[in-house]
Amino acid sequence: MEIFLISAEYTLRLVGKLGAVMFVSLFGIEILMQMGLMTYLRPMGKPVAKLANLPSESALTFLSAVGSMIAAHTMAARFHQDGKLTDPELMLTGVLNTVPFHFKETLTFQLPIVLPLLGAELCMIYITAFWLAGLIKLGFVVVYGRLRMAPQADREDAFDRLSCRMDDPDCVREPFVEIAKNAWRLRKKMFFRMVLLLAIVTLIVQLLMNSGTMQMIEKLILPLTRLFSLPPAVVGPVSAYIFSPTVGITFMSNLMGENMVTGFQAIVALLAAGLLMIPVTRLRRTLPRYMAIFGMKNGAVICGVTTALSMSSRVIVLIGVLIFYN
Repeated sequence: MEIFLISAEYTLRLVGKLGAVMFVSLFGIEILMQMGLMTYLRPMGKPVAKLANLPSESALTFLSAVGSMIAAHTMAARFHQDGKLTDPELMLTGVLNTVPFHFKETLTFQLPIVLPLLGAELCMIYITAFWLAGLIKLGFVVVYGRLRMAPQADREDAFDRLSCRMDDPDCVREPFVEIAKNAWRLRKKMFFRMVLLLAIVTLIVQLLMNSGTMQMIEKLILPLTRLFSLPPAVVGPVSAYIFSPTVGITFMSNLMGENMVTGFQAIVALLAAGLLMIPVTRLRRTLPRYMAIFGMKNGAVICGVTTALSMSSRVIVLIGVLIFYN
């Protein structure tokens, strides 16, 4: 019973937090589109989508991802629900929406947190893993799109379908209250479905974790440290990193300050920890969120693809460190 209560409490907190973000994202984007404000972003997003043979709807969501990845995902789900994106296009759009995150993290996490804790040299290696993940995802979208998708030349431009373009002198703009009512009427069912699915999947995942079912991954830490000939001292920060990168990096910084680990051992341990952290965080947070937004099947596919691509960048950088940095 205690496990259920703890899991339910976490689920309520997460649903409350993400539900508010989903509400603002879903209805905010709908209102902006009905007002015609998204037309001004056309030149920045369309080349990326065109390169991957994706429709202009993908360009709209990619631009939204610069500000909010959840907003971009909810917009993509809206287009899919409206029949503007097929399942393969939704998958590629979902992957594309995650690309800006890897570069934004440099300003929001790596420079203010990782740089002072690990120093410039190790921080640059850490940043490289994030940037490479973004480039790999972008490359995947472009290559897959050009190989599997037909050119979109004959499809209507999503920017032109916006109900009221601000640069059109004949545009008759509805009052904001009416626009808000229309947005609520069009998207309320989708919003409640997303929140309900998020709550169900999150509760199931938390029950599995709190019951100890998913804690078997911790048993992988010791063999992992032995594989890379790392000292036993790194087990603590690696374990912490899996559930909180900030705590793990801080822990590792303290060990470096006490000369218990070298810089090489620290960055190898953190990159290896990332290979465990990524699937754990995807299972705990990303998978429930994606299933709530995109639906069970598409959400699982997008989560699986982005997880594999993110892990591949860590593997590449880790191999490079083992070969060239030691």
